[in-house]
Amino acid sequence: MIKVKTGTIPTAELVTKIIEKFKNADIPRLTNLESYYQVNNKIKGRILDSSKPNNKIAHGFAKYITNMATGYFMGEGIRIEVDDEEYKERLTKVLDQNMDDNHFEISKEMSKKGISFELLYMDEKSEIRFRKFNAEEFIPVYSFSVSEFLEFAIRIWREEDLLSDKKIDYAEVYTKNEIITYEKDADREVYVEVGRDAHLFDDVPVIVYWNNEEMKGDYEDVLTLIDAYDKAQSDTANDFEYFTDAYLVLIGAGAGFEKANDETDSDAIKTMRQERILLLDENGQAQWLIKQVNDTAVENFKNRTYNDIFFLSLVPALTDESFAGNLTGVAIRYKLIGLEQLAAMKEYKFLPAYKKKIRLITRQLNLKYNRSYDPNKVTTYFDRNMTDNIKELAEVVSLLDGIISKETQLSILPFIKDIKEEFKKVLEDKAREGDYENLGNIDEDKVKAYVEGS
Repeated sequence: MIKVKTGTIPTAELVTKIIEKFKNADIPRLTNLESYYQVNNKIKGRILDSSKPNNKIAHGFAKYITNMATGYFMGEGIRIEVDDEEYKERLTKVLDQNMDDNHFEISKEMSKKGISFELLYMDEKSEIRFRKFNAEEFIPVYSFSVSEFLEFAIRIWREEDLLSDKKIDYAEVYTKNEIITYEKDADREVYVEVGRDAHLFDDVPVIVYWNNEEMKGDYEDVLTLIDAYDKAQSDTANDFEYFTDAYLVLIGAGAGFEKANDETDSDAIKTMRQERILLLDENGQAQWLIKQVNDTAVENFKNRTYNDIFFLSLVPALTDESFAGNLTGVAIRYKLIGLEQLAAMKEYKFLPAYKKKIRLITRQLNLKYNRSYDPNKVTTYFDRNMTDNIKELAEVVSLLDGIISKETQLSILPFIKDIKEEFKKVLEDKAREGDYENLGNIDEDKVKAYVEGS
């Protein structure tokens, strides 16, 4: 994490130093993590004697871990709830028209490299837009204060003129009030300021999403295990390939081989290979010379390594036999408890960043519509993407009837996304049918008032 004194004003010299430090310290690590996600593992670069087999079997553990963790955490997206229907409608409209797979890709980048970024900006129609950026494209700069506020953020990229092959490096510094643009070509050692623009937000319009407190990727701690498994499998393949054609040992071969010159010996061996026949005297003996491999020890090592990868990454291997059969909801959740803990950590880190995003959007809505919407009234929900035992949950809801509220009962069912809207429909149905006896402690007047008021 790069830190500066509170209130530091970015200069060309400071920006240049920060970018150089980032490229030297962070880019190699981020590039390596991306390589493992693309299954360009370390084994791909292994060099052995050219006379021996050199299988380079890379396994996509990193991709599996990230895709599973991201799918579970963000596969269902994010829901928001707010009592003010007008505010909710306008806020949802902004979020939906920008959404697409933005949050999923942000979560995936977090999982891969430990951090991801989202930029808020106003388009040519003064509409709020936001876009996801990779970890290599932004440098967050925090203050030394206890709160570690985001002082500014630097976006870096390179543009290349295909006709002239000229390359220019650019940097955009996003402060609380403006965007400062710098550029640097091959003839310069320091970035030069080329422009300033206001961004119309009341804070740095860059949302920084951390995967965890250490800003580590989900598979970063098991890279050595992945390397060990790749090497073990590749070496096993090498052994099979190298010893496929075992050597034939001829003992006391007798006539035809004794006292044979090189030409006769060579012809005899060729005939033996082609005709697959051996002519030996009564004292002759033939046997294969093969390498004795302790296959059990090798397989045990690979199995331990394989299991450790999933155990330490908290992501289960769904091909495991323990997931077979018709499991209950409790059993499924128990087997996914590691993945749930991982998702919970992601949620705790994702939520503060998402709240900042809601706050910045709300400020623009207040300015546009002359309102005073309160972003603190927005409740955010992260629905896990998993298969539930619906029958089991329905039975639980039924057993809780009369013990907890109807809205809380509805919240237990994962396929109901808008609880208030669903509860409203339930009340409307009951009011239409005149059935007020099955509404627990809610009396007829309250039902009518609720339906009419909504």
